[in-house]
Amino acid sequence: MRLFDRSFVPSLLGAAALATLSACGGGSDASAPPVTPTPPVAPTATHLTGTAAVGAPMTQGKLRILDSTGAVVAHDIAINADGTYDAGELTGTGPWRVEACGYTGANYGCIYAVAQAAGTANVTPLTSAMITLATGQTPDTLMADGASAPSTTALNAAQTQLQTGLAGTLNDAGVAANFDFTTGSLAAGTRSGYDRILDAVNVTTGQDSGAFVQVQPRLGDGNLYLTTGTTTGSITTSPAAAALPLGGLETLFNKMTAAAVSATTCTDPGIGLTTVVSSDAHMSMDDSGGLDGGAQVAAGLCQFFGHGDGDSGAMWGSKFVSPVLGRCDVTGTDPLCAVSFAIQATDGSVQDVGSGMGVVYRDKHWQFYGDLLPIAINANAAVQRGVRVDDASTPVQYSRALQFDIARTEGVACAVLKSRDDAHSTIAIYKVYSPDGQRMSLWTSDGMSNTVSTDPNVGQLRGSDDTWMQLPTGTAGDDLIRRFYHWGRTIDVSLFSDAGCGTPVAIQGKSTFPVDIDGMPPVDSAMPSLAWGSLTADTVTALESLALADGTTGSFTGSWTFTDGVTGFEENTVCSAGNCGDGSDVRLGQTRLHPGVRTNTTPIHAPAGGLAAGDFKMFILGGRDASGMNIESSFFSCTSQAAGQMCGQGPAPIGGTAPTQGGDGGNGGSGGVCNAGDNNCAGNTNPGTTNPGPSAARKHSH
Repeated sequence: MRLFDRSFVPSLLGAAALATLSACGGGSDASAPPVTPTPPVAPTATHLTGTAAVGAPMTQGKLRILDSTGAVVAHDIAINADGTYDAGELTGTGPWRVEACGYTGANYGCIYAVAQAAGTANVTPLTSAMITLATGQTPDTLMADGASAPSTTALNAAQTQLQTGLAGTLNDAGVAANFDFTTGSLAAGTRSGYDRILDAVNVTTGQDSGAFVQVQPRLGDGNLYLTTGTTTGSITTSPAAAALPLGGLETLFNKMTAAAVSATTCTDPGIGLTTVVSSDAHMSMDDSGGLDGGAQVAAGLCQFFGHGDGDSGAMWGSKFVSPVLGRCDVTGTDPLCAVSFAIQATDGSVQDVGSGMGVVYRDKHWQFYGDLLPIAINANAAVQRGVRVDDASTPVQYSRALQFDIARTEGVACAVLKSRDDAHSTIAIYKVYSPDGQRMSLWTSDGMSNTVSTDPNVGQLRGSDDTWMQLPTGTAGDDLIRRFYHWGRTIDVSLFSDAGCGTPVAIQGKSTFPVDIDGMPPVDSAMPSLAWGSLTADTVTALESLALADGTTGSFTGSWTFTDGVTGFEENTVCSAGNCGDGSDVRLGQTRLHPGVRTNTTPIHAPAGGLAAGDFKMFILGGRDASGMNIESSFFSCTSQAAGQMCGQGPAPIGGTAPTQGGDGGNGGSGGVCNAGDNNCAGNTNPGTTNPGPSAARKHSH
């Protein structure tokens, strides 16, 4: 763990609610009387309520509603802490298109629904999935200019397709096989009924040759891949899951929030963290063996809240965000479940404070377990776009990568990563570069390129803590990504004691561990359509003219827009030439952002020797989407460099070897370009902060 390293169905209203056309038969040849045209129906006021949730209720959520003409009839409607909303009296004509944006865990994103009429319109990943299957497009297109709501017939067909694929999940949740995902009863955070369905499956949408829906079970096995009218694969729910009282998760996290009010409450033997942390809890550390046992883990968490992340100071009074459930192992006596681990600070900001965390159900209540695996292993996806803003002739560059962050562990010399396709194909091998490294490094074909070697006896390592697996452009990269779409985003990590990867080594009785990948890059052809953001003309001019004399300070104000109107980033960074890693002189400044922010002023300092207007400069926007995939949009200016070529020889592929620039892999931007083996640059994890609390290998995050 590292602390502070940083979707719809129509209302099935019945026949009475639907206009039905019928033709009368008869044998008369008499001419029919002329038909008087029916005047348009005047807009009527509509009262709309519902719940926006993904299992956990949405945090800091806002609602936006369009009518059938595309007119905005409601916006910035606050979603309550329990996920409920009341959009009030809406004007316009239906069907209405509903968008809910906010945090789920630490990830910011949007979900969608279609309301056919007054009453209830829940907004969930399943209502988003229905729109995808009904339209053949990703659900965000529902809110685009010129778009319209899918037909009732298409939405009903999509709902039926989902209900069929989720039959076992619906049964486990105790709801009817034809349960309506839009109008059905939903109480977010109760972890029962509809809410339990949302806990039990991870539902995501994506774009390939067409839009698709992927469903991965959290309380069972398998994978569903759905396109309009076609379902591939199946999922099962473990019989043991029925006895799992997920509602107690809210109780656990509420107790942790109560304990984090002050140093006194945190360490209190009656109400402090020791009362909710399991006796066998463990948290890895970057620079030591970690925290073992409930007492040590509780003390480490209290120490973290007392010191903060090194920038903000003490974090007392922060609230633990309602957890998003991850994969559960219910095969043992004490079920273990992965959970998100995020806090909402007193200033309202939501931060991811750890990954790979878990809870255990023991002695009839949930307890915080710490690191879910005995060896810290995290996996996530990242995408990057590089744009030279001072020269339109320079091609835009895109990169895709997967990061596998495997903590270096005594006795482990090799880790083999396999997908769950029929062949259980090896996709990567990681080995130990040096005994001083904190993480295992990618095994490449020649120690220089981004080509992965899957033969343990042929290849080389590029450097220490080299965690990024660059995906090739075109078909080769697309084929690997599609493998995860169709077979699930779980990899099996097998550990070996020898560099030849021949002798398995067991840790706490296991030598192979399942790990889920957060997010997944799109296929190459869909990369340009991601919500990268665009700088305003004033910001482009400011970046081109930015100059600082040696030893001086200043500020940079950047503003940006998004084609979908809602996507937001969480950090921005200003850099000059070189590696833009945390603590580097060429990182001129960095600030955190709320996702809704579209302009920000960042204090900056001059690099050694100063900065001229024609020099290389970069403005980075970084964040994560709702699935946890890191997104980095980098804007370059170098007016003194010849046109047609990316500044500084262009952004290297994520985790690549070219000495270029990028956001920080730990506390900086969210993805990025860097030197292989430089754990201070983007695409590699940060070696640590001044934070005295627990920290360890983790996914690349903010």
